[in-house]
Amino acid sequence: MRVSEVMTTNPTCCIPTDTAQTAAIIMRDEDTGIVPVIEHKGGGKLVGVVTDRDLCLGVLAGRPQGADVLNPASIPIKHCMTTSVVYCNPNDTLETVLELMQDNQIRRIFVVDDQNMILGVVSLSDLMNRGRVPKGETRETLKAISEPTGEASKPRAQSASAKAE
Repeated sequence: MRVSEVMTTNPTCCIPTDTAQTAAIIMRDEDTGIVPVIEHKGGGKLVGVVTDRDLCLGVLAGRPQGADVLNPASIPIKHCMTTSVVYCNPNDTLETVLELMQDNQIRRIFVVDDQNMILGVVSLSDLMNRGRVPKGETRETLKAISEPTGEASKPRAQSASAKAE
């Protein structure tokens, strides 16, 4: 089974100059904890992601690099987003995605085309609910994702993320 068969298409995106508050509103309205960041309104390449954790730890618990005030309505996403993004291709197998999730301790992976344009997102929940993944494999993935990293107090934008080749 391929990623394209289980992914969620057309995720709502931000651009680097959108505010932290804009990202939080998208998260609330879309019932998600992650928002892809693309180059410009209406399209563009995937350039990063912002998570609820990035907002909480990077905006609310500390001053983002380059920000003058701690006001989510005035802090651009570029100051708290993660720029090193793990992604996959729509033709990748579910096994490949599970491996990426395990190796990078993440529950969601964005799906991009050959030009790095965002097509969708695939989550562990998508794999469990729509994919034909053996129960033992999803259990092992969840276990690997949940392992402590020793970086619990750092926003993801300050910690290293791997990029899928």
